[in-house]
Amino acid sequence: MPLKKFATQREAVILSILLNGERFGREIRDEYEKRTEEAMPVGSLYTTLERMEEYGYLASREGEPSDVRNSHKRRYFRLTALGSQAFDLACAQASSLTRKA
Repeated sequence: MPLKKFATQREAVILSILLNGERFGREIRDEYEKRTEEAMPVGSLYTTLERMEEYGYLASREGEPSDVRNSHKRRYFRLTALGSQAFDLACAQASSLTRKA
């Protein structure tokens, strides 16, 4: 699968969050909001994660439900090799932009 030319800022932040291993949606959203100081609606999060999975940047798996009553199975996301390449490209692009400023 070819690498998409540019990762959006939101995608780049999500890629950076997943550099240290897999996380489930709420963990990703909480860390995104902490790093960016911007709210991310759950619908926007999952739309972005699904798009990134279609690009081949992420892979996901369904976890087991917790012991909490009426809990849903968590969906865990992890970075793929292509996602790591996309993150490296996003970093290089950001570095290039700051050198031009």
